[in-house]
Amino acid sequence: MRIAALDDETQARALAEQQAGEWQVVEREERIEEDAPPLPYTTADLLEDAALKLGWSAEKTMQTAQTLFEQGWITYPRTDSVQVAAEAVQAARQVVAERYGAEMLGKSFPQAETDGAHEAIRPADVRRSPEEVQMAEGQLLYRLIWSRFLAAQMRPARIQVVTLTLEKEG
Repeated sequence: MRIAALDDETQARALAEQQAGEWQVVEREERIEEDAPPLPYTTADLLEDAALKLGWSAEKTMQTAQTLFEQGWITYPRTDSVQVAAEAVQAARQVVAERYGAEMLGKSFPQAETDGAHEAIRPADVRRSPEEVQMAEGQLLYRLIWSRFLAAQMRPARIQVVTLTLEKEG
């Protein structure tokens, strides 16, 4: 009899306490999974993340992105490309190495094949941190863009997954 998949140890312990003496662990499996970092933002991805993480409408997101673009904080916010200029990739990799350590660097994400090609939405200068943005809403959106741009240069997340199989005693 299988109960359910539990997402964290707290849930598992609470269930175990409720059912004390009735269940027995018959199998334990551990594995490490890797979760690749996301690519830099396209317009559709930015709209989705701003809605999920900030609770913003598409209109608010695009107005804020346009303001950030006009103020020189981000590249053009209307794109379906995930490619990025080579110099921007190198700058991002340098920031990751300085802030988090060179061991956190992963593979380079897609670089634009020619200068002037449409790029993903990214910081115009990744060395400028979100705290420097004066407009509160702009700071929130810039933080999403800046963080994702840096994350795209980082190694995959390593997640330990533990699966227990329980059987009811008696």
